[in-house]
Amino acid sequence: MEESFYDILAAHYDVLQLNGDGSWGPYIHGLITDFCRIKDPSVTDLGCGTGMITNYLASKGLSVTGVDLSPDMLSMASSGDETGTVTWVCADITSYEGPSCGCFISTMDTIGHITDEKALADMFTCVSSLLEEGGVFILDVTTKKHFESSLGENVFYEDYEDFTLLWVNHYDKENRINHAEMTLFELTEDDLYERYDGELTARFYSREEIEEMASKAGLKKLALFGDLNREAPGDEDERIFYVFGK
Repeated sequence: MEESFYDILAAHYDVLQLNGDGSWGPYIHGLITDFCRIKDPSVTDLGCGTGMITNYLASKGLSVTGVDLSPDMLSMASSGDETGTVTWVCADITSYEGPSCGCFISTMDTIGHITDEKALADMFTCVSSLLEEGGVFILDVTTKKHFESSLGENVFYEDYEDFTLLWVNHYDKENRINHAEMTLFELTEDDLYERYDGELTARFYSREEIEEMASKAGLKKLALFGDLNREAPGDEDERIFYVFGK
């Protein structure tokens, strides 16, 4: 399999994505506890990345499967599995054919990186077909504000002891596609820096689009929350959390 820029970013992904924020795992676990009608459901994490949430849920005694298309992400994820119980699967989450389970999750902007609308609709269909009665599908979607204002036409950089990331962003409002042109300088054992260049794309999906895909797949909306809270989404939120049920 050809190495993607996600594989290159894998070792630094949690630092870039989370900045030490450990609230994601407890937040998702709380939603599962409160909305899933299946006691101690098995969980499938679609687009699990480095497994931060996956491994947290396993530490709470749940039977968990982590699915991702990046082998390097899965390698990082499995190395953090202190329970030794998580099943790791390298697969395309838009056509996943694993076993049925009581809960699916897809977090940390995973949905937005599926830029083909039909492929995302196919993922909802896969989830619905495998989701047990009384189960839930929990996902987050980045908001219009995040794409247009926070990302927009801006330039970003992240500088750490062992790597530096430069990021030139462009958001196409007409097509609602975000292009992030990235250059990573990574410190080697020889105290030299190796350079990697790549581009990541993401798409803005409206609430209407997400809810229509879910409804057509046979899922019903149970809850809608703002960014890592239990309140209705507001204008300043960078992401929205959905809880769909069956």
